[in-house]
Amino acid sequence: MDRVTLTIDDKDIVVDKGITILEAAFKNNIYIPHLCYHPELKPAGICRLCLVEVDGKVLPSCLTVVEKGVVVKTKSPEIDKLRRAIVELLSANHHSDCRNCLASGHCELQKIMAYLHVSVKRMRPLRLAKEKLPQDTSNPFFDYDPNRCILCEICIRTCEDIHGVSALQLIGRGYGVKIAFLGDGSKCKSCGECVARCPVGALIPKSGT
Repeated sequence: MDRVTLTIDDKDIVVDKGITILEAAFKNNIYIPHLCYHPELKPAGICRLCLVEVDGKVLPSCLTVVEKGVVVKTKSPEIDKLRRAIVELLSANHHSDCRNCLASGHCELQKIMAYLHVSVKRMRPLRLAKEKLPQDTSNPFFDYDPNRCILCEICIRTCEDIHGVSALQLIGRGYGVKIAFLGDGSKCKSCGECVARCPVGALIPKSGT
């Protein structure tokens, strides 16, 4: 396979032609914040957190293919400002009980907040006074907590890309948008793949499963 040389954060690297900048960074232990990317799924560019500067242009690294000789910066004042705005909005609309969340310690949102030095305490006054959404417990394998969901659609794409089944979909509008079963959920195979890929603990395995 053809190889190309590029520079990421002043580090010259050689990678396979045709992969994305995000994949090239991961292969070389360079961290780029992300929430909607998973290596086994097609990139979707939903979260917009993997932005990088490529020869002066700000682009989503999960959708940008590497090119010979390009210079990539994963951090800059402009990129950090954009990322911070997205993460603060997510945090302000996210549940605040991280200590009792099963994903605590390996939650991608927590990781990114720490990376950007976003304070949970500072976000609390920005939270809207809204009624807590009820959990969906209809699946025999897992429960879905919309209050933890960041709408990255990884679960939806897992169902579609891995199994070719469209058991999940987005429904609702505004702050009421959530993930739900398409129809009665009978298409779900209860394989657990969506639960394993959830980056924030919105999909919760039922006890004993």
